[in-house]
Amino acid sequence: MNAGAAGGETLRGDLAHFFPAEILQLLQLAQATGRLELTRGAERAEVVIERGRPVFARTSGGSVRAGELLVHRGQVAAEALNRALAEQRAQPGARVGALLVGAGAATIAQVEDAVRETLRRILYGLMLWRDGSFRFVPGERGAREEVRLDLDLDRLILEALRQADERRDGS
Repeated sequence: MNAGAAGGETLRGDLAHFFPAEILQLLQLAQATGRLELTRGAERAEVVIERGRPVFARTSGGSVRAGELLVHRGQVAAEALNRALAEQRAQPGARVGALLVGAGAATIAQVEDAVRETLRRILYGLMLWRDGSFRFVPGERGAREEVRLDLDLDRLILEALRQADERRDGS
């Protein structure tokens, strides 16, 4: 792990030596606020950290989307999601969840719950990365998101390990 130059100071390293859970624990101990960027091949992810806690995550890789989760749960019809996705393509920057709520296809609570579950799943997946690189940019928060996580880091790590064990056992 190296620190970058003063002014734009960053923490960076190789995920073969420092696993994502260890990095998050360090950031928690430091009560850090900023943006953790992870890269593995063509996949890129970012985790927004506030006072040592992950509050938001996104990935360019494969991940369940909130709209898909709402359909899977039977809370939104597939046709309503397809209409919202088409509307989103016509209005870049519009959120699918907001479009679903605006159309009366979902409630705000359903969308928020699905977004939180999606964010948790992204973080669980990141905990399993064993190669790639990371960089922490202090103070940078990225875009302000309306739906945020309030996760206990120890529980997050334990749940990620449990899911990894289930995958290994073929459950």
